[in-house]
This record gives sequence, structure tokens and C-alpha cells, in this order.
Amino acid sequence: MSKTYYVYVSDRGNVFMTEIAALLAAALGDLGREVHFPAKGLPEAGPGRVNLVVAPHEFFHLQQGVTDDDLLRAAEQSVMVGVEQPGTEWFEIGLKYSSVARAVLDISRVAVAELQRRGLGARHLQLGYHRSWDCWGGDPRVNRSTDLLFLGSVTPRRERALSAMAPFLWDCVSDIRLFEYPRPMTEPRANFVASTDKWRLLADSRILLNVHRIDVPYFEWVRALEAVVNGCLVLSEHSEESGSLIPGQHFVAGPLETLGAYAASLMTDEPLRREITVAAYEFVRGSLDMCDILRSILDEVEVEGPLPRTRRLSQAVSDMKPGFVGSPLIEDALASEGRIRARVKELLDSETALIRQVEAMQSELRWSESDHEEVVESAGWAERPGRVSVIVTSFNTEALLTQAVSSVLDSSGISVELIVVDDHSRDGSVDWVRGLMQERPEFPLCLVARAANGGVSVARNSGLARARGEYVFILDSDNEIFPNALEKLSEALDKSPDAALAYGIIAKSDGSGLYSNLPWDVPRLCVSNYVDAMALIRREVLDEVGYYDAHFGLRGWEDYELWLRVAATGGRGEFVPGFMGLYSVRNGSRQETVNLDNPALFRELQEKFPYLPWNTVTS
Repeated sequence: MSKTYYVYVSDRGNVFMTEIAALLAAALGDLGREVHFPAKGLPEAGPGRVNLVVAPHEFFHLQQGVTDDDLLRAAEQSVMVGVEQPGTEWFEIGLKYSSVARAVLDISRVAVAELQRRGLGARHLQLGYHRSWDCWGGDPRVNRSTDLLFLGSVTPRRERALSAMAPFLWDCVSDIRLFEYPRPMTEPRANFVASTDKWRLLADSRILLNVHRIDVPYFEWVRALEAVVNGCLVLSEHSEESGSLIPGQHFVAGPLETLGAYAASLMTDEPLRREITVAAYEFVRGSLDMCDILRSILDEVEVEGPLPRTRRLSQAVSDMKPGFVGSPLIEDALASEGRIRARVKELLDSETALIRQVEAMQSELRWSESDHEEVVESAGWAERPGRVSVIVTSFNTEALLTQAVSSVLDSSGISVELIVVDDHSRDGSVDWVRGLMQERPEFPLCLVARAANGGVSVARNSGLARARGEYVFILDSDNEIFPNALEKLSEALDKSPDAALAYGIIAKSDGSGLYSNLPWDVPRLCVSNYVDAMALIRREVLDEVGYYDAHFGLRGWEDYELWLRVAATGGRGEFVPGFMGLYSVRNGSRQETVNLDNPALFRELQEKFPYLPWNTVTS
């Protein structure tokens, strides 16, 4: 009797699970089977019927209004197709339903080994080539506009890895698409592409960078297969296994700490890149055809009645350790810590405010109001106004100021003017800037020396008052930008006249993480600030919505308040998915103070901008 396949996948789950299910359904159809996809309801028994459940951890877990007994009965009538990595909570959820299934398949050999260790008779299902994923066609002469592509969820491990690679990758056309993953990605968005759009993106990219989500060295086979099928070279950190693909022949693998250097080298060797991609494409198309792979296991899957397997789970200890989130003691400790952090923040703010008030009063005794700021301009200031005004604020950062200013002087591709606002430093910052004016008299440079410390908002506003550029870029004195950053951001604003600002990815200087690594999304912005001050802003937008708020600047939230103000007036930011600069991470830096919890200040922002979507849950 010819078998009829019902292919199940959750319609509330991740889009890429649907992609895998569609791949299997298409290949089964090519093999002459009758296929129902996507199948509706729960799997049930029937003559000549085979139920394939793709991603059981989602399909069963996301069902609503169904008892657990009903789910387990449905699982008993099904063949499971697992897709998750061992060591994750999702793997454990899928294991519950796989333990009672008619048969268990998994797309990873590592996962199969773990399932067998747990007592399940699992079998490896190798995903392979199918024409539905191929947007390339195998022509090595095709030009590709993107040098380096990264697709993946945000994890601390990936952030650290990408941050460390920034100095190697800033000078290429990169497309870094990170997405947050608090719940399933059910639909495409700016930083999450799916299906044909994803495969076309891969067919337009030269290198796909692959970094494991967690420390488990699980080879991301689906991501690699999609890249290979579309002629994009896979550059991955080492894995325990890579299926039938051979490192050095079908893809490139290396230690995580050297991947940035590997990528920079491969981008200069197009013949080698093409050689590897063509070899990989021909291999998967000839030896890993999806129809051939399925044909080899259909006899086993299509057996009527119970399949020979071990039904009982072993007593092996799970790799997932139980958490203590619900413990009253832990919850009390966390609440106490939050109160302490808020109080420390309050005291620091009060101390800073008092110091500034004293200095301001002292200044008023020494200076008249008109002499409150001393302004010095280089010879090139009057002669060469820049299209981009970069404002660098400094307070006792002479040792770091050199690097920040030098990075601006090294900018290429666009005319730049520099305004350095010294917020009453007690070191040699002012003298250093004066010396630079003598060394580089032709560069348009303006020094504003304040007689009293007013804080970052006041200092930035002093610079904005003298900026002449169409676009304005804010740079703190302990940070730096890459040479092409201002050019890339300017191009983004030129191409998007409705955007109020443009920003790109900022790497932490110690390789510990990233800032500004997600596209502009107002509901997400209402959860917390993720856009750093290092952004290019239209001058006319600042003139319209206003400059930095000194009240929030005192507490280190001046950037957040400005972005919310832009959002509240209908403005948006344009995200450039490449590396723009480095954020200095130092002990005792201002960021440590800014990040201290302050629920009262957050409530103040909610009251100031009541029409923003504060209560929207985003994914």
C-alpha cells in the first residue's frame, strides 16, 4: 500500500523549522508519496499513514487547550524529527515526546549520540540538497555584493566572538544579522530573514561566518547546508563533527580566536574561495541528494505497527541542570541587590550634582557670563567646514583623547570637522588639543574649553551649538571610530531620507560584547536602550526635537532619552549591519554607573513619553 505522509510543524514556532519540514515534504513528493503539508491538528493513527513531526519541542510544547495525555498519545503515533542541540532546554523538551514515539530521527549526529546515551534508538537524518533551496545554480562567475555574512541569535558567546573580530572585519562589506530570541521567531524581520529571502542573501554573499551559540561544539548543519547550496563559503569554528563535509575541502574551520584573521585572509583570495564553494556545491548535489537520503530510510519508517526501539529512558543525568529561579531565598537576594544598586546610583548622582553646582558657583565668581567658555579655532576651521560634525567631549581623559581624535582625523570618504569640548578637565587635555591645532592647522578643529564641569549633556550641547555639518556624530573621548564609519553612516542617511539617524555595531574594546547590534525597533527600545551614543544624527532633527537633556544626562541616560524623544516624534533610526567603532571598557568607567538599576528614572521616562508602546512584548 502506498503511504500517505502527514508532515507536522508548529505554526507558532520558528520559521526555520517550517523550512526543514517543507524540505522533507518536497523531497517526499518527488519520491511519489502523497504528502499533506502542513498537516493540521494532532497526529493520529490510520492505515497507510505516516506522521512526521518536525521539531517536537515546539510542536507539542506550543499546543494550546490540549492535555498532556493527549499530546503523549499523539506522540506515540508519530516519527519525531529532532533539530535541537544537546545541552539546551529545547532538547530536553523534545526528549519527553521522543521517548514514546514510534521512531526518532535527528538531523545531528551529536544529538543522535546523546539520544542513544539516554536509551532511545535514534537514527541520523542527514539533510541534503534539494533544488528548492538553491538560488545560485552553481555558476562561480556570479558577483556577490556582501563580503561577510553572519546570521544567528544573540548570545553572550557570539557577542564576545564578534567583538574580538571587529578590528579584522571593519574594512569589508559585512552584514551582521543578530536577533534576540526570548520566544520563537515566527516571521521575518529586518535582522531575521527566512526561506527564499535568506537563500538569495546567501547567494549574494561571499563568506558565511559561523560561531556556535553556546560552548557545545555542535556543527550548525542546516546553516552550513544553506550556504553551500548557494555558493557561500562557510567559515566556522571547530566542531565535534561536520557530517560529510570535509574541513579544508568543503569549508574552512579554525579556532574561534583566529576566525577574524581567517576571514580577512579569505576575502583577499577569491580563487580559493570559489574553488572551495564549487567543490562543496558539487559534493552535496551529487552525494547528499535529499531524495536519495530519504529513500534509504523509508522502508524503516513505513513499517506498520510498533518499531523496534528502546522505549524506556535511561537514568543518565541530564546535561541541563535545574535552575533556582523560583527559590524565595534567591528572589529575596535579587530584590535586595536591586535596592542596593539603585541606592548606590542615587548617591553617585547626588555627589556628581553637588560637585557640578560648586564648580559652577566658583566659575561665576571668576568669570563673567560671556566668558564662561573659551573657544579656539584652527586656521582650517573657517576654510573647510565639514559635512559631518564630530563632537568629542572630554573630562580628565588626556591619556585616551589622542586615540579618539586620531580616529576622527583618519576618517575617509567624507568631509569632517571636529569640535572638542573640554568639560573643565584638570589634566593636560586642553594643552594637547592646542598642540594638535599647531601640528594640523589645515584640519577644521574647534576647541571649546568650559570653565566649570556641566556634565556630558551640557558639554555635548556646547559642541552642537557650534556644529556646522549636515550630520552630527557624538564620540566620547575614550572611544574610537573606524576610518570608514562616517562614510558608511552618511551613505545610509543619504539613501534613507526619512531616517533621523544612522548607527552601526560598536564592539567593546576588551572583546566582551557589542552595542548597537540590533535594528531600530520602538517596542524593543521601550524595554531598554540598545543604541549607543555613537550614531550619526541629522542636524535638522536635533534642531526640531531638541538637544540633550541635562536632567537625564546627570544620570547617564541622556542618549536613551534622546532616542525616545526621536521615536515619540515619529523618527526612526537606520541600522547599518557592520562594525563602526570600539567602545572603551575600563574599571570605574561611566558606563558602570549608567547601568546601575534605576526603576524610578525609567518610570519618569514612561510618564514623559506616555504614547510609546511601553507594555509591548517583543521577540
